Amino acid sequence: MIVYTDIQKAAIVSMVIEMINADAEVTVEEFNETKLINVELRVDNDIFLVGREMKMNTALEIVRRMNDVKKIHTAQLLTRIIDADGRVRDEEIALLNSICQQVGLDKILIDKQ
Repeated sequence: MIVYTDIQKAAIVSMVIEMINADAEVTVEEFNETKLINVELRVDNDIFLVGREMKMNTALEIVRRMNDVKKIHTAQLLTRIIDADGRVRDEEIALLNSICQQVGLDKILIDKQ
């Protein structure tokens, strides 16, 4: 099990919210997947509120400082949001690619091949 600090959890919450809003359509499935992720990460209400207010640039900086395993897991969590409603939108993929690039995940995945 991967253990995140509270501020890392808040950064993931911020990114999950961004991903949900990427296509300007929030679905019940995305909402339910978010609840599951929050339970898995043990995100309490205080952490959620911090994440909800966190600017994306701050969230990116926090994730950028995570180890490779946490970065990959964060991308997997975001992919779950993309897949939740059964419709993969270009805006969601663009956001995921942007996040991966900005936190250095694209380089990690290339190096591991």
